[in-house]
Amino acid sequence: MADALMKRTLGRTGIRVSPIGIGTGSLAADPAVTDPEAADELAVATLRTAFRAGLNYIDTAPGYRGGDSDRRVGMALRELPRDQVVLATKVGSHPARPGDVTGETATWIIEESLAVIGTEHIDIALVHDPSTMDPVVEKGGAVAALERLKEEGTVRAIGLGVQNHEYLRIGIESGRFDVIQSPYDYNLLRTTAEDLIDLATDRGLGFINAAPFLAGLLSGVDPHEIVAIRAATGMWTLRDRDVQRARRIWEWAAGRGVDLRSLAMQFCLRQERVATTLIGPRRPSDVEEDIAAATQPVSEADWIALAEALPAFPAAAPGGEAAVGPYPPND
Repeated sequence: MADALMKRTLGRTGIRVSPIGIGTGSLAADPAVTDPEAADELAVATLRTAFRAGLNYIDTAPGYRGGDSDRRVGMALRELPRDQVVLATKVGSHPARPGDVTGETATWIIEESLAVIGTEHIDIALVHDPSTMDPVVEKGGAVAALERLKEEGTVRAIGLGVQNHEYLRIGIESGRFDVIQSPYDYNLLRTTAEDLIDLATDRGLGFINAAPFLAGLLSGVDPHEIVAIRAATGMWTLRDRDVQRARRIWEWAAGRGVDLRSLAMQFCLRQERVATTLIGPRRPSDVEEDIAAATQPVSEADWIALAEALPAFPAAAPGGEAAVGPYPPND
């Protein structure tokens, strides 16, 4: 895509973001790097590479990498122009207070994040994976606290990040959120978040997509190999129906001679109503590889052929549209 890195507007916030954003959940998680200082250097180098390539959106959370994510993002921001970086973090999933979406805890988390990262403001503060929406929006809940911090200028925009579509719909229709973040549900495996994209756009909210490669299934590696790697390293198990559909897509791409990673990345980027799609790099080369995937030419004939082929492949497992609580059923 020739315009793959042109900035987009994050809904009514007016904030301009790169179409590819950096999720830091796997930042510097390289099994070959065991020295803590080397891991710090790897993380900073990864964020530096992303910024220099034009990627200005960084998504972190206090619990990512055991707290190292926030600290490493702060290290990177000391050498990057803060006013040119859009920084998102999360409340509601702090390891010290898991699941606590009270206003008191939301305020405490933001204050902690400001101190650890070393910044005076957070651009996007997202309520993350709530088990139910009632305490989030009730009096004294997380949203009320974030609204107060927004009035003070500590937070620029308020978001909701969860896979459950009902929760996201409640958030959109409440009128109290500026941004929603939907993981795993707009990619080559499933596009069940399309209705949410429409609703968010109609209401002026920014829409953030996440996981274009769906835990590696759409990365271009044989999905069966991805399953084996994850099993050997103790990572969460991928659902069988997702693996089966991904394998058929992988076979189709291989047979046609098309790079699956490019298809997966560009499929998300072609949805112009999505402001940014989050990738999860571990190292600088991951950023470079994903940018290459985003910019590598894919013919219109290939897109047409893919659109014709996808309906014939096995159906994916249900996504957030079937969620009970934050996550969909594990089947």
